Amino acid sequence: MPIRAIAATETIAVRWPVLRPGFPRETAIFDGDDAPGTLHFGAFVGDRLVGVASIYLVPCPETIAAQPGVSPAFQLRGMATLPEVRGAGFGKALLDACVAAARENGAAILWCNARTSAADFYAKNGWRFEGEEFDIPTVGPHFRMSRALA
Repeated sequence: MPIRAIAATETIAVRWPVLRPGFPRETAIFDGDDAPGTLHFGAFVGDRLVGVASIYLVPCPETIAAQPGVSPAFQLRGMATLPEVRGAGFGKALLDACVAAARENGAAILWCNARTSAADFYAKNGWRFEGEEFDIPTVGPHFRMSRALA
């Protein structure tokens, strides 16, 4: 399953329709997309981009009780696959690429704010829940989750 590094601008083709439907295109551009240390990955069927995920060099929030303030840490954001390829393994392949890249860059932990609808996917892939469900305005309910990399 082809997963490769892509530019921040390429992520928008999947982020916008999947994660920000009905909102302006700019809402699919995230703070830190072009920051040093940020990495973006794409999943492909032939030349067609069908999934994206990004990791950002961001310290763990204090709410991750097991390892508060662990540094370096990466935050997974903007993970999305097109509806027509869901269940075909692209999400897992993207997640595995992000875990590998975070490890290669010396991170001890990878964390995310997982949409409630995707939380079971992360849990099945070795991530753990960190606290109660919370709401991100305009996006909806989420759980903070983490994955130790050591």
